[in-house]
Amino acid sequence: MFPDLLWIIGFYAAAAVFAQGLVRRSVRAERRHYVLVAGNHQMQIEWYIRSLRQFARRSGMDIGITVVLDRSNDDTGRIMERFARSQSGIEWVRRSDGGGAAAGRAENGSGARGEVVWVELDREVDVARLPL
Repeated sequence: MFPDLLWIIGFYAAAAVFAQGLVRRSVRAERRHYVLVAGNHQMQIEWYIRSLRQFARRSGMDIGITVVLDRSNDDTGRIMERFARSQSGIEWVRRSDGGGAAAGRAENGSGARGEVVWVELDREVDVARLPL
């Protein structure tokens, strides 16, 4: 009787582990790429980046982050250079006054597959779409 009970408990535990693995694999298959358009946001940009990275760890979702520096004349660019050097999946681009873009350091070579979320940090409606 006791060995049969152990077999039943063992099968239930194995089924639970298998189901959890399937759920994690399906969540990991999702990819979301956040494009943050930042002006003079040196006081907030690090918090946005760290919050998005923490969301990715908590949810198991694979995310990429690209920051477009639009007419930024504060230290936002230096902060982004530091993040791009130290962490993969983070890119930055500086938009020049002529409307073109000068590329910064790009660590994520996989491109933006999946859903792309465009967020202009000057607009509260866009910032509300971030999972912070």
